[in-house]
Amino acid sequence: MTNQVSVVKPDVLKENMLSISSFLKESYSSARKNIYEGVNFFKDEFSAFYNKTGSYINQMMLPVNNFLKDIAQINTELQQEGSKNYPVPGQAPLVPIDEALQSPMEENY
Repeated sequence: MTNQVSVVKPDVLKENMLSISSFLKESYSSARKNIYEGVNFFKDEFSAFYNKTGSYINQMMLPVNNFLKDIAQINTELQQEGSKNYPVPGQAPLVPIDEALQSPMEENY
């Protein structure tokens, strides 16, 4: 076995270790900062996309909601009209033919 002898002086080795350590710390901080900015970018873009999608869906659903409200209003009006007592065809008293012929009539041309 051979004994390995360091050709680097201890002061130079210590200085190199400090510069390597500071380089690694700066690289790590820079990488964290870049990852944080990237995640924020995707979060902001996704949030904007989500908001635009919600707006578009709301605009598309507005006519459908209005149509459903109109149908509900028509249904309510029909039920109110249906509750009124109108004479049912065929159950009204019959008018004699002589009386019907003497009443005023429309002229059809």
